[in-house]
Amino acid sequence: MVPPANCFTVLVIDDMLPNRVLLGKVLKSSGYAVLEATDGIEALALLQDRGLVPDLIVTDIEMPGMDGITLVGNLRRLDLPVARIPVIAASGNPDEMMRRDALAAGCDLFLTKPFDLNLLRREIAGLIKARRQVATTTRSDTPANDSAPNRIELRMRETK
Repeated sequence: MVPPANCFTVLVIDDMLPNRVLLGKVLKSSGYAVLEATDGIEALALLQDRGLVPDLIVTDIEMPGMDGITLVGNLRRLDLPVARIPVIAASGNPDEMMRRDALAAGCDLFLTKPFDLNLLRREIAGLIKARRQVATTTRSDTPANDSAPNRIELRMRETK
């Protein structure tokens, strides 16, 4: 499955199915393709092992297995294009230390749940636009009609 050329992809990482479903519906209704992972371990496997490169990641902070802060720290240390993907960290816990830890790990933004959905849409669009502008200015030798390096090609591959 390959999304339309004008479609951006968001990876939603949350251990709670209702949160993933709700956020997925909101993002899909805004025109985004949505991928899902249940925790940091699954997300890192998708990003590192399967080579998926979404345009943006929204991750919960408090999850079993690998939490969002650890995920982002691991992601930022990779020597892969995925290491530069914008990340929005989210938590139902408005703890200031958690916010600082998330930003220190490399998150671009920290939001408290429940989201103001209009604010979330604006922030996602702004982060994707800023990332694409940086990618465009750093790729002056690449044809203008080439896809951005953080564009995902959704290919369902059999992993046997």
